[in-house]
Amino acid sequence: MKATSKRGAKSEAELLDHASNNLLRALKQDMLKKDGCIDYDKLRKDGYSERLLAKLEQA
Repeated sequence: MKATSKRGAKSEAELLDHASNNLLRALKQDMLKKDGCIDYDKLRKDGYSERLLAKLEQA
């Protein structure tokens, strides 16, 4: 029987980065499904930061 190697623990920053990327991807998919495009002006009016919008473009 083969033993599995233990994974290294992720830092809190890595966990938060991964979670935020998943949320951004879900937001992007939801907007594309509903509206057919991403309305960055609407997101700015809703209070999303420029940094988050830049990450959304990359997601």
